Amino acid sequence: MSDLNKEEVAQPLERFANCFEKSARRWEMIVYPGLFAFCVLSIFGGYLIYNLAKDMSHIARNVQVMATSMDPYMGMHLASMVDGIDGMSGNMEVMSRNLNAIDANMAVITTSVENMDGSMQQITSHLHTLEPMMASMDNMDRATQDMATSTTYMGREMGSMNRGLSPRGVFSRFTPF
Repeated sequence: MSDLNKEEVAQPLERFANCFEKSARRWEMIVYPGLFAFCVLSIFGGYLIYNLAKDMSHIARNVQVMATSMDPYMGMHLASMVDGIDGMSGNMEVMSRNLNAIDANMAVITTSVENMDGSMQQITSHLHTLEPMMASMDNMDRATQDMATSTTYMGREMGSMNRGLSPRGVFSRFTPF
């Protein structure tokens, strides 16, 4: 009985060991090529980083040479340029404030023009009543001129009547003096 128990116990352990070996082979087929690819990519990444660092060093040296060959006093010029840009920034702020003030003034002007438009419409509507008044004033002007002419004629007539009544006029012929 002890031999039988040993075989029965050994059989599942053997199956477990076989399954474990098959599973380990499957993982080996995935992990080892992945590890190899990681190593290759790591080496290539290191190579790229090394070349990038070398190129940046080369660029830095070239920029320094270009800056020196262009203008040895570039630092001073850059400082004055920064001062100029600061001044320009201040001027832009002033311009911005002035433009805001102009904008506010334009809003006031727009309101005034709109009010004037309303007033002009009222005046236009009143012009229709002014036309008959103008015609009446023309008639009154003509009537006043006619009255002035009549007054002139009346003055002449009064003058001629006055001459007729004067001592040397018509009655003076009848008197003996």
